[in-house]
Amino acid sequence: MEVELAALATSGATTVVALMATEGWNAVRSRVAALLQRGSRAQEDPNRVEGELELERREVADRDGDDAAVIADLEAVWRIRLRQLLREDPSASAALRELIAENSPARGAVHNTISGGGFQQGVIQTGSIHGDVHLG
Repeated sequence: MEVELAALATSGATTVVALMATEGWNAVRSRVAALLQRGSRAQEDPNRVEGELELERREVADRDGDDAAVIADLEAVWRIRLRQLLREDPSASAALRELIAENSPARGAVHNTISGGGFQQGVIQTGSIHGDVHLG
C-alpha cells in the first residue's frame, strides 16, 4: 500500500506543480486548497492555505528561465505533503486521483525534444494532413 501512496503522491506533486505554471491553475486552486485542508490541516484557515498556494505559484511562474532545480524542489515538497495527507486521510486518494486524471495530458500525447545540430529543412510532425503543405 505504501508503494501505491508514494506513486500517487509523486503523480499528484508533478501535476500540481505543472498546473501552477499554467492558466489552468486558477481553475483548480480552490480544489487543491480543499484537498490540503484534510487530515491534520482540517482546522486551518482557508485563506492561509490559499495564500501558501499563491506564494508557491509565484515561485513557479517567476522562475528564471527553465530552472529545473526550483521545480524539482517544489515537487519534492509536494510529494512529502501529499504522502502525509494520504496517510492521514486515505479517502483523499479519490479526490487526488480525480484531479490528476482531469489535468494530465491526453493519453497518447507526444513530447519531442530535439537538441544539438541545426536544421536546414522544415520539420513537420502531425497525425494527418489534409490538403497541400508548402514550405518556403
